[in-house]
Amino acid sequence: MKVNVKTALALSLIFAMTGCGGAGPSEMPQEDNFQQTLAIKHEPDEYSLYYEHEYPLNLYEPETGCYIGAYVLSNRDINFDIKQFDEMAGKEHALSVYNLSAGNPFPDIWVISCIAAKKTPYFVISPPNEYNPYDYSLIDSLAEQFGEFYVPTFVEFYPVNRLPADTKAYINFFRYARQKFKEKASNTAFVWAIDAKGAADLNRCYPGDAYVDWVGLHSIQPLEEDGYGSDFFSSLDYFYYTYQKVKPIAISQFAVSHYTNTDYIYKNQAASDEISRVYNTIINYYPQVKMINYMDYDEKASDSKSKIDYYTVTENHVVMSAYKDAISDSRFLSSAVLGMESQQVKQMIRSPFPAYKIGEYWYASEYSFEYDLNTKGSLGERLIDGRRYYNMSFFIKNGRRNLTVDEKAQTLMLSA
Repeated sequence: MKVNVKTALALSLIFAMTGCGGAGPSEMPQEDNFQQTLAIKHEPDEYSLYYEHEYPLNLYEPETGCYIGAYVLSNRDINFDIKQFDEMAGKEHALSVYNLSAGNPFPDIWVISCIAAKKTPYFVISPPNEYNPYDYSLIDSLAEQFGEFYVPTFVEFYPVNRLPADTKAYINFFRYARQKFKEKASNTAFVWAIDAKGAADLNRCYPGDAYVDWVGLHSIQPLEEDGYGSDFFSSLDYFYYTYQKVKPIAISQFAVSHYTNTDYIYKNQAASDEISRVYNTIINYYPQVKMINYMDYDEKASDSKSKIDYYTVTENHVVMSAYKDAISDSRFLSSAVLGMESQQVKQMIRSPFPAYKIGEYWYASEYSFEYDLNTKGSLGERLIDGRRYYNMSFFIKNGRRNLTVDEKAQTLMLSA
């Protein structure tokens, strides 16, 4: 998918925003048939704006809610057992994750164990080596193996951990694999994923909507001196606004460190707070994130000088308790939708541009009117931090829209 140039320019403005400036008249001016341009001299109340959008569900996509999954196959302490992980977390997980290098034996016994545990398999397929990553000879037999069981399966194929040296070769190989899987293993939902640190490069290596069922973002967060480095949501926002209208979004690999051998100090509360923040923010503000997989593992040192991080939530009761509380929300789903027929549904889309409450009226950005609501703002023009905002009252009334306000969450929902 290529982002529309005008949309990209508008998005660049919102990501460049540093905040809203200063204060305005105490009373709302009368609305006339001509535009009024008034500078706001105080900081108005900011809200997230959501609106309905017709959308075809992709393969195995739930209409609402977010699948939870986990990778446990490096965690000896729980016998590599997803059911034991469920028990400790106090909730069933819909997905179980397996890392597979292309060319390695297919783990049929593990797939059978997933079926027995009522889990949907989620495979992360990586190149066999860095010298010959795009080995076309491996793909046919690999696709056939995935089609043998014909159970619903997610395949995250060749995730982008760093930008490929030859992006054209990567895209061509991904597309070839997708076509072969479609022919021989139509039970597989193909996931294209990229590391959050490289999300700005997504347009350079995205295979295209026709070759992807889901899109995924990785965020493995090691401990740093000041916490966890750059905020995960900065990367997620760009990724989210790019794909939310066309594909379900997965946080396909997520983990938070609570210990590193840099200072040999457990930072359980910091990890707990970050896990709570990410899961709670996703379920409340990112409705098109339909999956999140926690990677429950610890790094192993290649030598005594290597930095390692511990990501296992099961290793510490404080972190485990935070994870348990975070996924307890009923909107986190414990089983996958297994139907293969697409449905046209209405989904709530989040505008990249905030709305503001000024007095008794709601104001939306000129970009929200143009790119989200497919119209033009005209009434009560106001300048907020140098950008044009318009009164939404006329649009809501004439468009026969309902406006639902959640003051606690500071969200606006526009629906028919």
